[in-house]
Parts: sequence; C-alpha cells; structure tokens
Amino acid sequence: MTPLAGKIALVTGGTRGIGFSIARRFLQKGASVVLSGTSRASVATALEKLRAEGSVAGHVSDLSLPESGAALVASAVERFGRIDVLVNNAGISTGTSVWETGIEEWDRVHNTNLRSTFFVSQAVAKLMAGQKGGSIVNVSSIAGQNGGLAASPAYASAKAAVIGLTRSLARRLAEHGIRVNCVAPSDIETDATAGWPQNLRDRLNAITPLGRFGSAEEVAGAVTFLASDDASYITGQTLSINGGAYLS
Repeated sequence: MTPLAGKIALVTGGTRGIGFSIARRFLQKGASVVLSGTSRASVATALEKLRAEGSVAGHVSDLSLPESGAALVASAVERFGRIDVLVNNAGISTGTSVWETGIEEWDRVHNTNLRSTFFVSQAVAKLMAGQKGGSIVNVSSIAGQNGGLAASPAYASAKAAVIGLTRSLARRLAEHGIRVNCVAPSDIETDATAGWPQNLRDRLNAITPLGRFGSAEEVAGAVTFLASDDASYITGQTLSINGGAYLS
C-alpha cells in the first residue's frame, strides 16, 4: 500500500514550486488531490502536467481574500466528498526593507501567509472532526525561525506566526483525531529563487552546513511523511528542512 492510498488532499498554492511538488508526490503516493492557484492559466497548466499521475482537480483562489478559503474547501468537497489531508502552502514573499514596508504590503503578506492558513484550516477541521481524524501540514519558512536574511519583516513575522498557529491548532484539534504539523524550508530551488543573484546564493550556501539549496522534491517528501499515517503519533511539530542552516 502506498502511504496516502485512498486519501483526499487539498494543497493550496499547488500550481508551482514546492506546492506543485507536494501535489505530484501525493498523487504518486495514492492520494486524490485538489490544488489551488491564483489564475486560471496557472491552474490549467498544473493540471495538464499532473493528470497522468492520478486523480486531480484545480480551483482558482486568491487566498488573500477572506471569502476565498471557504469557497476552495467547498469546491474540494463537491469534487471528492471529503478532505483527509490539508497542506497550507499558499504564500507570497517580499524582500522589502524594514524602512520601506507599508501597511498595504504588510496586510497582503499576512493575509496570504497567515490569515488564510487559519481560516482554511478552520473550515477543513470542521469536516475532519466529523470524519474523526485528518492531517494538516502548514508550510512555514526558516525566515520564521531566524528572522530572515533575504525576506522582509512582514514575511518573517507571518511565517513565525504560522509555527505558533500550528502548535495552537495541534493542542485544540487533537481530541478530534486531527494532527497539525509544520515544515520550515530554507532556500529551495524553485522558479521563485532562480533569479537570485549569485552573490546571495553563495552567501546562503556558506552558512548552510550541507552547502547547497534544497529541492522542492525534498520538501515534498517530508510533507508526505507528516501527512501520512506513518506519522500518526506526531503533532504540533515543526520539521526544519534547511541543510542544517538553523540547528534548533
């Protein structure tokens, strides 16, 4: 049996990068997947790439908007009838300095990275409680642990809050059989980091004991483990995926 056989998974921000790799890994491990993206084009492209892997559906959703989470969850339930696994991966990153960050940017980053994580989790947890169990995996960042080197204060603070939210939800949802865990990747090879200047990449590699960026597939492997029944006695934890860059 594959570790996610028969599971229904919802992956937010699943059209590219880490989210796309998670969606693909879930399909390969036996799950049916609903993924979200912010545009029809991105969702259509992702679905075209993934259909050969298994049963997958997509939903266009801007999770910075308060009503989007409930609509996304309803779409997933309409398609597959339930949700067994939720991965809160949708997020945006900025590098704006502490001196230049404005209220609009602050709210946009926190709404997308933090508020959506809570309210999508809330909606899915209500379903999971009725199903007597489920797994939620939140995607944070090393920036939420070390304050961020390239990321903005808005991003770092939102991702730190995701770690705290993970612990809070784990305590409150355990009685319903719902596990809540978190991953905190560092610098991962995706289209988002492909354009980073070489001097920044060299600086980051120099402070990483393994001396390289990670891959989206390596993050997907960790998320798959936490989502599966193999991690049935693990909740409230943050798994750092950073090549040793943050040894805590």
